[in-house]
Amino acid sequence: MTGAGMIDEITFREVTDNDLEAMNLLVNNEDIARYLDLIPPVPMSKTIDFRQFAASRGAMWWCILKGNDIIGSAGIVPEDSEGKMSHVGVFFIYILKEYWGLGYGDLAVDYALARAECAGLRRVECIVSAENRRAISLYEQKGFSIEGVKRKAFFYGEEYSDVVVMGKIL
Repeated sequence: MTGAGMIDEITFREVTDNDLEAMNLLVNNEDIARYLDLIPPVPMSKTIDFRQFAASRGAMWWCILKGNDIIGSAGIVPEDSEGKMSHVGVFFIYILKEYWGLGYGDLAVDYALARAECAGLRRVECIVSAENRRAISLYEQKGFSIEGVKRKAFFYGEEYSDVVVMGKIL
């Protein structure tokens, strides 16, 4: 769908080995990296390691596509299946800045939460830089609650900032 006030349709597909270079470029994008807990430049080896870790946990990791273009990524990494938090998944999302504020994040959060619920997860949580007010507002609209603040837990550039811990019961 297109038109005034509408967004173009996006699709989601699982990240494959062929997408790892694009995923690495995303996490090294300056506008995205400022809100991630990774310190750029993130080497390709770290992206490969994350894929292996995510696969070992049964993670759901998707490319966010507008047409054939990867505009972002989202995922949920379940906690250890042998532990007392096996019903919990850790959520993440990142989208290229030119697509911020257009509704793509909204659709991606809905998609991820629906998939988490289908996978049997009962709780989804995330951490968000306190500076990322847009993300915090979106997650609150989607039913996440602020559960705490880790003061000065996030370091980017030369500044420390707070990290907001958010969770949603499915």
